[in-house]
Amino acid sequence: MLERTGKDLGRTRQVYTHAEVLEFCSAALSRETMEADAHNIAFCPYSIAVYVLPQEPGKVYVSYRRLATGGSGRSAKALGAVEKLLEDIVREALR
Repeated sequence: MLERTGKDLGRTRQVYTHAEVLEFCSAALSRETMEADAHNIAFCPYSIAVYVLPQEPGKVYVSYRRLATGGSGRSAKALGAVEKLLEDIVREALR
């Protein structure tokens, strides 16, 4: 998308050589998170980014958005569980 839109904007710098954002939901965790606080909808779907920078062609980066764990105790606990899921997935992928 960045390459395509960059051309329309007159931008030519290559930001990534490869990049993909994987989005998903966990039905059980999502339900718990939204029941804890309906405003938590902004965190769903959950995403993990995998990308390579042009200046570091042999290095693959894996990242995810850290979730705010503020709010009520139930909301913080639910968001903490989602963040742990994301961390576990990334750690498993990096083995």
